[in-house]
Amino acid sequence: MLWSRNFILVNLGNFLMYNAFYMLLPILPLYLANELGASESMIGTILSLYTIAALVTRPIAGFWLDKAARKPLMMCFYIFYISMCLSYTLAATLGLFFIIRFIHGIAFGSSTVGINTMAVDIIPEERRGEGLGIYTSSTSLAMATGPVISLFMHENSIPFDTIFITVFCVGLTGFLCTANIRLNKAVERSTKKFSISNLLLKAGLPEAAVMVLLTFGYGIITVYLSIYAREEVGITQGVGYYFTIFSAGLVAARLSSSMILRHGRFILVFALGIISLMIGFFIVAFVHNPVAFFSSAICMGIGYGLISPTAQTMIINLGRDTERGAANATYLTFFDLGVGAGVFCGGIIAQYSSYSTAYAVGFAFTIIGLIYLLTSIKKHFYANRLR
Repeated sequence: MLWSRNFILVNLGNFLMYNAFYMLLPILPLYLANELGASESMIGTILSLYTIAALVTRPIAGFWLDKAARKPLMMCFYIFYISMCLSYTLAATLGLFFIIRFIHGIAFGSSTVGINTMAVDIIPEERRGEGLGIYTSSTSLAMATGPVISLFMHENSIPFDTIFITVFCVGLTGFLCTANIRLNKAVERSTKKFSISNLLLKAGLPEAAVMVLLTFGYGIITVYLSIYAREEVGITQGVGYYFTIFSAGLVAARLSSSMILRHGRFILVFALGIISLMIGFFIVAFVHNPVAFFSSAICMGIGYGLISPTAQTMIINLGRDTERGAANATYLTFFDLGVGAGVFCGGIIAQYSSYSTAYAVGFAFTIIGLIYLLTSIKKHFYANRLR
């Protein structure tokens, strides 16, 4: 049965974990600028530490999740993560904030691998694609609600410390949800020794590599969208609705594709997702008007809503049960690599050309990704899948 008590609790735990993350996302730049007097370049540098720390941590966390008792370790990661949310109340200087942000990135990287791996343990194997589609929708709902809550609090003059405490309480509620998960059977543990070569799932590297191409543009969207909208489309208000539409597309795609994934049509769903991304990036790169701008959001949301659970399920299906932590770490690491590359390169491309050119590069990468999927990944996956 998919909709078990454990499945509901892991979805709630994931939603509240990511809700805490997305509540912080729009508030921290304001805190750095208004309370600590940080410059724009300093803000970008400090906030990027989070992604770097998570990127380095995830493979190590995945390895130990396969080796150790999974639930207790995952709960340690989770409480570490939400405790760091509260620590921002102590960030009275830029130096201290720098340290807290880096440590929080470590906590986020490990806790997200942990809860993803627990979700895979809970979802019945025969309904894994469908279950992950529903599970990842909880992340999309968090994306749609978290920023709205924290920005509403800020706009109503609620102090930053109160917002940070609220974020902690949200995360603590999620921790309590996951603490009540009762695993029905013991999870087989890995016997591999710690080494660099064992931190990622080698069998899933081709499927993970395509995510770098496909999430490059996602990094540009998340960081530079408001600047692009103002400078190149002429939209000065209501840009935030883009992410609401984007989230709606994500949820709709993940829920509607779950039944198709249940029947093993991975390449079909993956290809449809990439095509939707191609349309979205083409619009933002070459069509500059408000209607087209907001229309692209639904294409982007549908695209990422289709490819994310599909890629994750494919990578997990290429590994043994004792490699679920490594499989999730592999997927999330390559996802972050693409996002990080987009954030870093997008600003450089825009500086020497325009944001439209940066999105055009994202469009080109989706074309390469589709070709790679149909010519290489399709053959590799069906030749090496274990389930």
